Amino acid sequence: MPSTLEAEISSLLREQGDPVLVAENLLQRWRRHLLNEQEQIDCAQFLVAAGLYPLLLGEIVHLIKSGSKLPWAQFAECLGRAGIKPDEFELQALFDAAELQEALPQFLQSRQLDLFSRAFSEKRNSLNKKRTEDLQARKQALMDKLEFMRSHRMHEQQAQVIDEIQALFPEEADIKAEKEALELRWAREIVAKSTSVTDATGDVAWNLRWKLERLPPEQMSAKAMIVERAGEIAKGDPQIAYDLAISLHLMDFNAEAIELLNLADSSPATDWLRLELMIHARQFVNALDEVSRLEIVYAGEPEAAFAAVYARARALHGLGQTPMAVDLLRSLVRIRPQYKSAQSLLMDWSGGDV
Repeated sequence: MPSTLEAEISSLLREQGDPVLVAENLLQRWRRHLLNEQEQIDCAQFLVAAGLYPLLLGEIVHLIKSGSKLPWAQFAECLGRAGIKPDEFELQALFDAAELQEALPQFLQSRQLDLFSRAFSEKRNSLNKKRTEDLQARKQALMDKLEFMRSHRMHEQQAQVIDEIQALFPEEADIKAEKEALELRWAREIVAKSTSVTDATGDVAWNLRWKLERLPPEQMSAKAMIVERAGEIAKGDPQIAYDLAISLHLMDFNAEAIELLNLADSSPATDWLRLELMIHARQFVNALDEVSRLEIVYAGEPEAAFAAVYARARALHGLGQTPMAVDLLRSLVRIRPQYKSAQSLLMDWSGGDV
């Protein structure tokens, strides 16, 4: 799909019929800094396609004098088509300038100058080799990260890393097989947890069943009425949704409280309450994602960093990653010894080994 400027150039050509008039219009706008970087490239591409090499080279001279960024791919194409052969000194100066503007890959896109010097093909091959090496290094780093997460059974994080690897290497069969294996392991673990009710301290199914059993049918009906009415009030008055969410939390209706809180106005209090509700509702994977989001949103607030570490530790513990949770709490109380709630959890989860 043509860009806005490309469409405008086509329209001007139909109206004026003279590429030189269109070029002069565009160059005036370029000189007055009315074109953004992409539009400058589109303009340069038009000048090359129209064979208006002197006009483009004149603008290049102006850009060099003003220290502005050059349209390097079109510059190289123009030199080649115009039959202008740089000598060795000029060629090295061009390479240095392109590297200085971090545009060497763009300068090497055109093959018009390959006939004048082998340096272009050599640098292009060197650049492609480095790109391949960097890509392989990135893949290896991701594979190492994946192995660490696999050994710690961090399924959600594994899936994210696999998606990143697949984006880089979409055709690799081993990555597809790794994703299928992860999904199978994840499914088996969910099934295993849902069918085992022996561990009252960490089993999701046991906890949910206990909550259902302690609410007789008439109370379940009352709960539904309370939640429904709270939702109606919150929709009519979002400012009260926060207070209503806290009320549902006090009744231990945490999942419903999250839905209600989504109707409240955005604020730091709303964000941190949502995270707390996710942990109480045992939505630990969602809680980890929310922690990562809040770390970015409140990156400049020191207290937010401590709160995020504390919440991440609780979510990891809920997912059965107790060693990682303990390590996080240890680092937290080492920096903030007065963090009593973190110290209390650390004592419980580490067996007193703080």
